[in-house]
Amino acid sequence: MSASGCASLHILFVEGGIDGAWGAGDFVTIDVPVEAEMWLLRDYVPEIAERDLVEFPTIDAVCGWLGGASVEVLPVPSDCHDGFLLSFWSQPERVLDASSRAATSGFARLADDVVTRAVDSLAADLGDGTWCRRHGDLRQLTEYDAGLRLVVADFAF
Repeated sequence: MSASGCASLHILFVEGGIDGAWGAGDFVTIDVPVEAEMWLLRDYVPEIAERDLVEFPTIDAVCGWLGGASVEVLPVPSDCHDGFLLSFWSQPERVLDASSRAATSGFARLADDVVTRAVDSLAADLGDGTWCRRHGDLRQLTEYDAGLRLVVADFAF
């Protein structure tokens, strides 16, 4: 594994919030191509997905580094209020709230002009019904695959 691969893997473990409830090699990461298809990233802030493509290793790369692993989809519930970016999938109004945006690393790391552009565009689309015409069916779902993945490796630390 390369040095950058080790650093990326370490970040994934830290970001994954490993605790006693999971196995020793279980962590959560993002399948960026799936994440990039979420309306928020695709239509309003593609800069986040572009950055994630550079910063996050692919699922195949992670599994290769681990010598194999199983990968499970972790759907995000529609009533998720944890405040992470992918939880906005069914609640676009939360994107308009500055404190909700500030709680996400995705928005916090964007230039102010990009955030303003995205918020203004989404506010206009919510106001004139464009968002509902394009994505309103999402409000009927109880969960959504926004790209979160549980990676389960079978090894001990």
